[in-house]
Amino acid sequence: MGDDLHIINVKKRDMVPFEVQNLLAGSVTDFDLWVEVKDTMTLYATAPYKWDTAEIGRLKDKNHATMYYFTRDRTKVETYQALHRIREIDMSLAPPERLLNLTDAAAELTQVLYSHDLSTSLLAKGQEIANGMVATLLEDITAVSALGLLANHDYYTYYHSARVASYALAISMQLSLRDQEQLQSIAIGCLMHDIGKSQVKLEVLNKKDKLDSEEWELMKKHPEFGNDLVQESILDMVPRAIILHHHERLDGSGYPHNLSANELLEEVKIASFADVFDALTTNRSYQQARSKFEALDFIKHKLLKNIHKDSFKAMVAILGLDKDSFESKK
Repeated sequence: MGDDLHIINVKKRDMVPFEVQNLLAGSVTDFDLWVEVKDTMTLYATAPYKWDTAEIGRLKDKNHATMYYFTRDRTKVETYQALHRIREIDMSLAPPERLLNLTDAAAELTQVLYSHDLSTSLLAKGQEIANGMVATLLEDITAVSALGLLANHDYYTYYHSARVASYALAISMQLSLRDQEQLQSIAIGCLMHDIGKSQVKLEVLNKKDKLDSEEWELMKKHPEFGNDLVQESILDMVPRAIILHHHERLDGSGYPHNLSANELLEEVKIASFADVFDALTTNRSYQQARSKFEALDFIKHKLLKNIHKDSFKAMVAILGLDKDSFESKK
């Protein structure tokens, strides 16, 4: 709304203070914000509202350092404030370091996803990170090799989606996809592909032993849980398909719908490969991490009939492995 203030008969005593210094340039607030003008509460920003540096500065200059919101929006405000604490993205870094910076930010975003309701502000932050990943890998696709530095990170659940997004983007680019909107859709879908796990108990997610049959059936529902969570969101078809179908397999043996190759989007097949590749190359409670070569070798001999072969070939090329020498190694 900006300078077009809207006056409604509300009482300050019914509202909660919100400091303008807590607004982040480029962010989106999905709750209404009010200012006090001559002892009257005045609607300033109607949700969703995107903020820029200049406007935040003008509010401070006009002595509106404190704004107000209704108590009913407290949960949305808490989510926004949690997003505010995510580390800043530094696009001036060299591509490998920048991708690590983006991955750290994405892992922190995933933590917020697991503990807060999905919101417009949360999706906007995810899109910002996705766009940064796309720009970075378009500049230098080999930056994806830096992700090996995170392979042994304790917070697998949080970092997994970030790495899957980077691997899927690199594969897509290696397969000659250059349209930024398409790449951004793949990135945001991968960043959110496991959002449904937020509905699964932590003791099941982090269990060191093999899941029993009841726990496994619950875990297998996370794509559908995720699909339910994004029903009212602005996500387009590709991210939704990645969230719902990333555990489908080409022969129809996957879940939740036993879809086969001709029923799956190409973007889903790429995301599924990236998901498997990251799982194989990361320490988890029940397995030791494989090297990237060992993971590709395992995929080649054990999984390739049910997984996207073009993604496999693309990853071999991205990692600089000569196809002939790769196939001859044991």
